[in-house]
Amino acid sequence: MVSIIYMILATAMFFLQDTYFLLGGVEFSLKNPCIIGILFLALLNFTVTVKLDRVMVLARHGATQMLPLVIPFLFSSVIWVAERADGITILNGVGMIVPQLLSIFVAASTLYLFGEKGIWYCLGAMCLANFLRVLAVIAEGGAAAFFQEFVTLLTSFSAETGPLMTALEINDLTFAFGPFLIYLLLNRKGISRWLLWFLCSMVFFLIGLKRIAIPAVVLGVLAAWMVGRMPEKAAKQTALFLGVGMIFCSFMYIVGIRMGLFQYLQERLGINAMGRVEMFANLEPYYDISITYMGRGTGFERFVDWASGVVYNTPRRTIMQIHNDFLRMYLNIGFTGYLVWLWGYLMVRLRYWFWQGGKDAGCLFLGICIYCFVLYATDNTIYYPYTMLACAIVPMSCHFNDMAENILDQHCAQWSRLGGEAGFSPSDHSETGS
Repeated sequence: MVSIIYMILATAMFFLQDTYFLLGGVEFSLKNPCIIGILFLALLNFTVTVKLDRVMVLARHGATQMLPLVIPFLFSSVIWVAERADGITILNGVGMIVPQLLSIFVAASTLYLFGEKGIWYCLGAMCLANFLRVLAVIAEGGAAAFFQEFVTLLTSFSAETGPLMTALEINDLTFAFGPFLIYLLLNRKGISRWLLWFLCSMVFFLIGLKRIAIPAVVLGVLAAWMVGRMPEKAAKQTALFLGVGMIFCSFMYIVGIRMGLFQYLQERLGINAMGRVEMFANLEPYYDISITYMGRGTGFERFVDWASGVVYNTPRRTIMQIHNDFLRMYLNIGFTGYLVWLWGYLMVRLRYWFWQGGKDAGCLFLGICIYCFVLYATDNTIYYPYTMLACAIVPMSCHFNDMAENILDQHCAQWSRLGGEAGFSPSDHSETGS
């Protein structure tokens, strides 16, 4: 019964992403009640089952996954206080962080309800939601037109698309399949029904095809596979070295943009920058490459239409976003905040997954980080809740059942030892009760 209720709620959550309702004059997505339903289902199940082993592991996993969300909030809070920001600015920033937090709570709730199998319930709900969207599009435009547009999409590598494929181009859902594909490609032998899951994930990944996502998956899988072939200590050191390199490259990417990288690519090499030269020119008045640059606070980018440079008094979702999450984060939380954020995002979490989950989990997480960093360089992926959910649940599910069993045994042994040191023993308890 629990699995059926979860699948209904999770499928509706993925399906209703772009469906909104008004409450007090404010737009809310219909996916939010579904999210609350999943969290309530897990809480209700906890009151009945009280699986402390899973809770203890999920508390660690969840805190680690939330670290890159807490850091921008803390730095933004300082900025808001220093600049005496109004309530709209603060609510806008908090409103961008909360959906990310909820995504991690949904991942934790899913794993509490189903253990390691939770990853397949989540992926199954994603596939089912996408399948329902495909059926709706086919019902509207016809099966022949759908398959013709799908073939054109693949053969042109998404350069040409039609209205039916455009209707299925839900970026968040497409990018969310990436971490699952990385997991499937790295664990082919250890997954039952591997071919079914892989084919379903690949088909829906291609239906909403985003060109940047394909090299992102390939690079993530290759890096994780190559590092995974090393001895555990060497693998951990190599992963941390790659993490430092990713931090350096991302910052130099921002410096390059400020110095006219895209203008050079467009004017000298003839590469179509797709409006990024003008967009980055509109960004220049708002940030500096300086250690003293504090940032503008999370959510600032919603006040400016970066295509035209028009500034608004209230935040808007429909304006041109910054197609570069590194620059977006630097703009929001400044020089120091950006480096601290990346250190928490990469170095702290890489160490955690190698320590907590071993080489398999550490390499898997490295692959997901590389996947995300490729997307961050050209897109707005960092605030996509479904992508965040996938990036959380995939590493959190790795050896989850074994971790839960081991952590409870460790704590029971620790509690017994502490009880013995305090002078209590099972025999004392039995004598007292008799």
